[in-house]
Amino acid sequence: MKVAVPINRPRDEKDLRVSAHFGKAYAFAIVDLDTGEIKVVENPRIAMGLEHGAGRLIAEMFTKEGVEAVLLREIGHGAFGHLTQRGIKIYLVPKEVKTVEEAINLFKEGKLNLLLEPNEPPHQH
Repeated sequence: MKVAVPINRPRDEKDLRVSAHFGKAYAFAIVDLDTGEIKVVENPRIAMGLEHGAGRLIAEMFTKEGVEAVLLREIGHGAFGHLTQRGIKIYLVPKEVKTVEEAINLFKEGKLNLLLEPNEPPHQH
């Protein structure tokens, strides 16, 4: 099973910290729980210079990568819809969890709650 976690810009290859915001994350760590392999992929939002609306692109990327679940702190309506439409499950990472390793361990132990609706405040336009 593959799981994705939004991450901040790493200081080095071992520095994988959970990003507070799904769509604005620097990149995503895709972890293969069977092999332990970690692949870091760039957020398409950054590559394309988008302010908003990258949820569909991220969901498409996850589908191609075989991601079945995302572990995150906060997600908006658009991205939530795109992920759930593809059958990707979304789990809530508590604020006190700082690293991808901690988040993965909690997921493996069944200690993360399934997120049933978006939890990001609406954008002010």
